[in-house]
Amino acid sequence: MAYAVPKDYTWELKIASYDAGRDRRLRPSNQLKLQQEVGELHLGIGGLDYDAFYQHGMVFVLTRTRTVIHRAPLLDEHVKLRTWHRDSQGAQFFRCYQFLDSGERPLIESVSAFALVDSETHKILRASAFDRFGVDSQTGRFNGCPDPVKLKLPAELVPAGERPVRWSDTDYNRHLNNTVYADILCDYLPGGMEGKRLTEYAISFLREAGEGEVLSIETAQQPVPGGGEVFMRGTHSRGAGFEAWARYEEETPAF
Repeated sequence: MAYAVPKDYTWELKIASYDAGRDRRLRPSNQLKLQQEVGELHLGIGGLDYDAFYQHGMVFVLTRTRTVIHRAPLLDEHVKLRTWHRDSQGAQFFRCYQFLDSGERPLIESVSAFALVDSETHKILRASAFDRFGVDSQTGRFNGCPDPVKLKLPAELVPAGERPVRWSDTDYNRHLNNTVYADILCDYLPGGMEGKRLTEYAISFLREAGEGEVLSIETAQQPVPGGGEVFMRGTHSRGAGFEAWARYEEETPAF
């Protein structure tokens, strides 16, 4: 079967009430949900949706993501979400995203790294397994977000609480959905999110967590000019589940 996936895909949308938080800004978790969906739309328009990959015995697994927030889109704001497959490096596939305002100015820029794995054995597959589908790579086309890399957390982290994995956190893979980790990052941010505006964050997905498992959250914080920097790790009974980093600016709450 021939596949005709366009070089990029642009989704025009409005930030709905369920996308925005109490500050009327797009929540980071909903940002990741929209990115997850636009990636599916991009590949799906050429016939390469999740089911098509699965029928070929393979699935993409998100391993790392990083985001730069210039200005978070606001409730009821009309934006464009653009995505493209950039390239593969070793066993990693990189996909870029941009949220754009009405003047095509970047609001949020993000890069995610994926691994292509066998759907039965979970063995990592070579890039050639994807190349046969004929999806164009745009190796020189970057956005304003650095690539996600292995995070370097401080040696000393402070316990910040426990986070049980509930049924509502899980997806069709029966694991904690990747987008929920952004909620955990915000919920366990030292001192809370009130009066803080995230400007950048990164999450590394290390071991999947299932319903009933409990993540023990540890954090560290250090000041930076105008705000702070936060490091976080969530560990369950089988080891580290995720690691995260965020930078924020202090601001006067609007509401």
